[in-house]
Amino acid sequence: MIRIKETDCVRIIIQQNNKKTTMQQPKANLATNNRHRLNLTIHLVLIFITSFSWAQKHTIVSGTVIDGQTKEVVPFASISILSAPDKGTAADANGYFTLTTTLDSGTLLVTATGYARLKYPFRRDSTRNLVITLSPEAVVLNEVVISVKKPKYRNRNNPAVEFIREVIAYKDSNNAKKLENYSLKHYEKLILSFSVKKDSNSKNPFLLRKYPFLMTQVDSTRQKGRTLIPIYLAEKSEVHHKVKGQSMKPIVTGTRQSRIDQYLDEDGLDEFMDKIYGEPDIYNHDIALGNRRILSPVAETATLFYEYYLRDTIKTSKPWQLLVMVSPKNKEDALFNGYLSVTLDGHYAVTKADLTVGSKANINWLDDISVTMQYKKDADRKYYLQKSTMSLNMGIVKNGMELFGEKTYMIYDFVPGALSIDDVTTTNFSEVRTGTPNYGKVERPVPLSVNEVAALQNVDSLKASHSFRQSMAFGAFLLSGYANAGPVEVGPVTSFYSFNPIEGSRLKFGGRTTDAFSRRIVLDGYLGYGVRDRFTKYRLGATLSLTKRSIYEFPVRSISAVYTSDIQIPGQELAFSSSDNFLLSFRRGNNNKIWNSEKWQFEHLYETNAHLSFKLGIRQENLIGGGALRFELNESGRPGSEQNLQTSEVYSEVRWAPHETFFQGKRYRRPIDKGYPVFTLNSAIGIKGFAGGQFNYNRIGFQVRKRFFLSQLGNLDVATEAGAVFGKLPYPLLIIHRANQTYAYQMASYNLMNFLEFISDRYVGINAQHYFNGFILNKVPLVKKLKLREIVTVKALWGTLSERNNPDRTQGLFKMPVAQDGSLLSHQLGLTPYVEGSFGISNIFKVLRVDVVRRFTYLHHKGAPLWGIRLKVNVDF
Repeated sequence: MIRIKETDCVRIIIQQNNKKTTMQQPKANLATNNRHRLNLTIHLVLIFITSFSWAQKHTIVSGTVIDGQTKEVVPFASISILSAPDKGTAADANGYFTLTTTLDSGTLLVTATGYARLKYPFRRDSTRNLVITLSPEAVVLNEVVISVKKPKYRNRNNPAVEFIREVIAYKDSNNAKKLENYSLKHYEKLILSFSVKKDSNSKNPFLLRKYPFLMTQVDSTRQKGRTLIPIYLAEKSEVHHKVKGQSMKPIVTGTRQSRIDQYLDEDGLDEFMDKIYGEPDIYNHDIALGNRRILSPVAETATLFYEYYLRDTIKTSKPWQLLVMVSPKNKEDALFNGYLSVTLDGHYAVTKADLTVGSKANINWLDDISVTMQYKKDADRKYYLQKSTMSLNMGIVKNGMELFGEKTYMIYDFVPGALSIDDVTTTNFSEVRTGTPNYGKVERPVPLSVNEVAALQNVDSLKASHSFRQSMAFGAFLLSGYANAGPVEVGPVTSFYSFNPIEGSRLKFGGRTTDAFSRRIVLDGYLGYGVRDRFTKYRLGATLSLTKRSIYEFPVRSISAVYTSDIQIPGQELAFSSSDNFLLSFRRGNNNKIWNSEKWQFEHLYETNAHLSFKLGIRQENLIGGGALRFELNESGRPGSEQNLQTSEVYSEVRWAPHETFFQGKRYRRPIDKGYPVFTLNSAIGIKGFAGGQFNYNRIGFQVRKRFFLSQLGNLDVATEAGAVFGKLPYPLLIIHRANQTYAYQMASYNLMNFLEFISDRYVGINAQHYFNGFILNKVPLVKKLKLREIVTVKALWGTLSERNNPDRTQGLFKMPVAQDGSLLSHQLGLTPYVEGSFGISNIFKVLRVDVVRRFTYLHHKGAPLWGIRLKVNVDF
């Protein structure tokens, strides 16, 4: 810097300021003007010299920080000068930074969470538009363990807790998604990789030795001690709108997937992965992980379950931010460890979260769970989720081959402000069709990485491998129970052999057609034989899709025809599991109450994109008493004569399941419960004289079920139902309540009720089941290491039987079934409801649930059990 003497500049300025202007003589004015020009010239020269000198002595360093593997930008990296660590800055959301220093040369220290520290030299002649490459660190955030002896943690008078309470108080005002109106673009991608352990003898993993073509693109740095082989990639871009507080249905602009499409149900895999990953957002009350809900560290009740520690002030960002460490109070609870970055500008906004789930948490099959969330400020000074990444390992055998998945969500072009419905509905995008793996053009904010492109190549190579196809076929057989034989598949193998008191040993052989036969037409059937009763049973069915899609693919539009001749347990028509499953052959008590059914039906199913479905059908059935059941008329003064029973009816069903998603398989579809209610209304009209029908009647039923997620307290499933039958009818056509005499726990049945025990023509029932997910047992010493989970269930049933349908009061009806000693087998419900409850322990060996069931009412009925133990295979996260 040039030193300026007083005589050079300062004195001139002072003299000039003290000079008095006079208007006495023109010559004096001229002299004064000349001095003004001289002073101005000197000023300009000095400013130029000073600026030039400053530019010569100051160095501006700028550039972009990127990921060395993916070539994506690394947002919010910290950049400082090694010799002057207090002089630093932070990269913005696009990885760009600029830094000013007086040094001619030096070394930058570049750090970012999840990356190795980098020392980057610079010189004055090459400091602009640098591209700094960081290497991902193989070590992820570990579980927070505080080993130093310290005072007992308390919330009271704790500055960290007081600070986080301010964060919670300002959470809604900082959350951009609380705006009434906005639009945004959304991009997501999921990449799955086989994660195989590196052999200790330095050999390549078995999978790479078996399929050497996979070695062309592997990642050995992402996970310590393991090699990642990318095998699946799915990506999707959407446009989202919120209008007047109502979130509109996303408009899909493009999808792309790499698929095997031979044995894997990849349509179902999409929904399954959505269920696992959810869409993490720290501003939500909790974050979804499979069926679990993990409480957010800034939820309203978070201070009851988390510990908070103030760790550091980040001065390289504007505004300054405070780094807060979070840790579960109880390590076995499914909660987060990690760090939050919070602004110190009085708004207490979370701008970044780096979180993991500890290895001690009561979660199955998943490990190395890591979640990163980054937020950006919009035009209204609110924060929206700019990017979130969730990664985890899924594996059954510890240290064996696992499936590593990483899902990334990115939001860009976030525009707050007023919108109209017309602006949304007239957008020039088409909605993606279900099951279409490649549709439209995916809009990517950043290009795919090398490993992501490799997933596409690896899938093509695996498709061409004969041994891989054989392995996938065997795996599909184990999961589904069906053996593929080209145009047909044979199964399920679990029902090939079973036994019961009526048939003795039951032999059964069945199958169905596959996509190789037709996607739109499915034929199915079985042939069974009872060794003891020597009767042949069979079923033939055909279903035709009225669309170009599969009959299982939502939304379904189909017609079907079925003919069945088989035995049936009364009241079990709606059971979800086939009664001839081998494991369900083991039953308590007497199981000789059956009837023989010959039935045909035609049905039309129509589903809408709004998840409103309609079912309309015609059914004709002929029932003949079997086993201990005899259909005998109750006529005064005459011996009972055995009859058969024939009905013809038109039935319908309306089902509404808003926001429902499915695990969509090629030959099945299972709902994924996300907490939305499901409403079902069904009815049937019996027509006397039509196709041999003997009765006129009306039957109606209504069901509602919903799951309530209660965060750390688990979740509560509630199902209520009610129904009525109108008309004078024999007991087989009344409401026979669902009972269970197997040793398997059944959710929708009454587990200590005997078959055919209760009959009604009006009823109301409720089933409440609460999953605590280890909330209590996680806090019991020693027991908590077993990672057990507790379940409490209460079921109640109210009902009545009107006089006109009571054979004791009305002539011309079938007698109620009786045992050999003349005691009644069937009863009507009185003023007292049937009530049973159970306490269960699940997650035994990660797959088994055991319930102790207690019956509280109607204990005087013959054969009514007071206690029971029921088992259920329950695989969950």
